[in-house]
Amino acid sequence: MSRIAYVLAAAALSSLIASGVATAQPASPTTPAPTASDKAAAKKKAADDRKMKKQMAAECQKQAKDQKLAGKKRADFIKECTSKPM
Repeated sequence: MSRIAYVLAAAALSSLIASGVATAQPASPTTPAPTASDKAAAKKKAADDRKMKKQMAAECQKQAKDQKLAGKKRADFIKECTSKPM
């Protein structure tokens, strides 16, 4: 009788584990694929961001030159200046 109880307990435990794993994985939500206009807008925004960062870096370098900074002080100034939000 103890073998039957042991087998039933093992079967019950394994079914609980299997059902827990199945319910722990939620169904993946369906997200719509980006449209061509979304992709174009994202590319334009990325290009604008790059242009803005270039202009910002140039402005920071001009300020460093005007302040006659050199070496580590210049590098630190430019790093701090370009890290500021746009």
